[in-house]
Amino acid sequence: MSHCYINFFIFNILQIGIAQPPLSYPQGVKLHLPSLEGPCVRLNGWDLSPSMQSKTNLALLVSLSLLLTAFGAGCSRDPNVRKQKFFIQGNTDFDRGKYPEAMISYGRALQIDPRFAEGHYKLAQCHLKQGTWMAAYQELTRTIDLQAENWPAQLDLAKLLLAAGKAQEAKDKSLLILRSNPKHANAQMLLSNADALLGNLKDALQEAKDATAMAPDHSAVYLNLGMVEAKADAFNDAETNLRKAQTLDPVSLPTLMTLGNFYLQQKRWADAEKIYQSAISLAPKNALPHAALSSLYLNQGQEVLAEKTLADAKQQLSDNPAGYRMLGDYYLSRGEHAKALTEFGALSAEHQADLPVRKIYIQLLILNHRIDEAARLNDEILKKSPQDAESLILKGQVQFQQKKVDESIQTLQQAVKNAPDNAAGHYQLGVAFQLKGNTSQAENEWHKAVQLRPALAEAWLALGSATMQRADWRALEPIGDHLKKIAPRSAEGYLFHATARINQADPVAAEADLNQLIQIAPQNALGYIKLGQLRVAQKRWDEAEKMYRQGLTRDPNSLDAVQGLVDLDFRRNKSADALRLIQAQLDHNPNNSALHLLQGEALLKNKQPEGAERSFERAVEIDKQNVKALVLLAQIHSSHGKLDQAIASYKRALEAAPSNVRLYVALASSYEAQGNWQQAQTLYEKALAIQPDDALAANNLAYILLEHGGSVNVALTYAQTARRGLPDLPNSADTLGWAYYHNGAFSVAAPLFEDAVKKVPGNLTYRYHLGLAYQKLNDFVQARTQFEKIINVDPKSPVAEQARHALSGISGR
Repeated sequence: MSHCYINFFIFNILQIGIAQPPLSYPQGVKLHLPSLEGPCVRLNGWDLSPSMQSKTNLALLVSLSLLLTAFGAGCSRDPNVRKQKFFIQGNTDFDRGKYPEAMISYGRALQIDPRFAEGHYKLAQCHLKQGTWMAAYQELTRTIDLQAENWPAQLDLAKLLLAAGKAQEAKDKSLLILRSNPKHANAQMLLSNADALLGNLKDALQEAKDATAMAPDHSAVYLNLGMVEAKADAFNDAETNLRKAQTLDPVSLPTLMTLGNFYLQQKRWADAEKIYQSAISLAPKNALPHAALSSLYLNQGQEVLAEKTLADAKQQLSDNPAGYRMLGDYYLSRGEHAKALTEFGALSAEHQADLPVRKIYIQLLILNHRIDEAARLNDEILKKSPQDAESLILKGQVQFQQKKVDESIQTLQQAVKNAPDNAAGHYQLGVAFQLKGNTSQAENEWHKAVQLRPALAEAWLALGSATMQRADWRALEPIGDHLKKIAPRSAEGYLFHATARINQADPVAAEADLNQLIQIAPQNALGYIKLGQLRVAQKRWDEAEKMYRQGLTRDPNSLDAVQGLVDLDFRRNKSADALRLIQAQLDHNPNNSALHLLQGEALLKNKQPEGAERSFERAVEIDKQNVKALVLLAQIHSSHGKLDQAIASYKRALEAAPSNVRLYVALASSYEAQGNWQQAQTLYEKALAIQPDDALAANNLAYILLEHGGSVNVALTYAQTARRGLPDLPNSADTLGWAYYHNGAFSVAAPLFEDAVKKVPGNLTYRYHLGLAYQKLNDFVQARTQFEKIINVDPKSPVAEQARHALSGISGR
């Protein structure tokens, strides 16, 4: 439930039924245009009296009875008789509100006569009642194809078009109806609303007034006129007409809700409260007025009253899921997960047959890391319904919380197979792929998720984070834009957009985003910190420091603010100040692993590796899962030739992050440095099993295979993968050239070696490979040149010895 004001005009169009939920949102609220009921009201030959419909139905029954009597039992085979029998049964079920049963009867009638227009129309009405908008649209279209002058069907189709945002098409339909039925008040109201949504407010106002002349005794026309006047900012006139609608129909819930929402928009809190209270008294079992009253209190900042209203609604609507869930949904909307967990736990126990409530409770258990309990409750559902997609999604989340990533991927893949349109399933499958280290597949699933549900903020956030990691600023910008639209009070959209703009040399746009963020959340440290980073990029050091300190004032424990100040001190050659700042923070919080990590990094920058090593060790001692500290420890050990200790640190890091491809590559490189190429090969293969397109692992594995008698064809495949991923790296050029050389493709290998040597002229191995390729191509002058350069640069190196041997072969020739 939002704190923002309800959009009065759109909300109330839906309430009186002029517009219905879009075709693409089949879970929308079922809303219908009230008919202009009353004694003997006729509009251009259309009898709107309920009694007339009853007389018509009676006449139909009498006629059928006479026909059956006349023709006898043999007529039971007459398809028209059978069709009408099914149609009448469908009407009976429809009038009783048994829409699924009615659909079966209408369907049987249409099997007998597929061109039975009345059957298609009644089937469309069943879909409208059940909120299946696309099916309703299809049946209405079919009805009109068969019976173009079925004006009720034309009107219903026009309402669907308007609800789908196709205002011009809805307007055209309403004009079509009015040409044949100039006094059709419902069509006139629809025309008014179509023009209002098209921005033609002057026309809309006149059309709404014309509707009141067509049906002056009916509340719906005044309700519609008041809505249009409110949109045109004619608030006094709007109130007059909304009040008149209430006078004409004092027991209409839509009328009361429209008037209450009007007062809410005007911030006339007391008037709105009075109207909502009246609506609750009128319809105590309807959840809508309870929710509106709670929203009213929230708009006034009266959170206690808002919560109490929903708690009272829970008691009054104890048999209505939409009612007894409102308090729990309120806690969820406000991010009060502890209260939501307690509330949905109680609801799950009280309403054990309510599976949606049970599933929300399981999701909350997962978010609160009560994994065993979540697994037990979810397994109970799956035992009865093994292919339930939502429960499979929950099971997949449980599994990756249990570090069973491979099992999680299998479970979630089954879920999206069962329900390919489930956006949450694709999002969670993306999370599982990310945990596996397969970023490309993760992003693919997140893209599917946002295609299915464009407002799924979690999937957009995941895409934004992944896009930032690969520094794709052009792709990041529209992600930030979209997040700003669907979550305007969330920081991430502004941060993504600002990051994209500053990295595309547009600091002005970036600053606008960050200032907007500060305006939205002035007490949040993040906006100031990011603005400080922007000032650093602009080399406006003093302003940057001011921003960082403002962030630290709002959050004294903000690691980002401390990091910003430390970085700024190093940029200004004030390393001692940076170290003092970190130490001051540690004095207040000595058991903060992240601060010890920051201290270690600062000491490394200050060329104090021994002190850095102690800081990293302390960080790991406090938090054994601090992967970055373990990696930095391993790097320090490697730089001092302590390969065994480096290997031990990398192994500990892998225990904390078993799917991190970079850690496998780093550990494999350490084993290579030890000369243990077999273990290195195994680790590179594990890395590629997690992420098959990892270029670095593929490059190193290809080289090991080539140097140690592995398959040259397999090595070539890996080398090609490496070159695709690292197209500008001389090492990948050399590896691919070496693979082609071993496969006998010397003319293909030589240009790759030339590229590597051009970029790194001092690399003797690249020159040696290039010399060998020239030798195989019988270009002995060029080969001799490369070998002699190697010997001249470093005559005692192993590569020089290899060059002498190759050179002797050329001299012998």
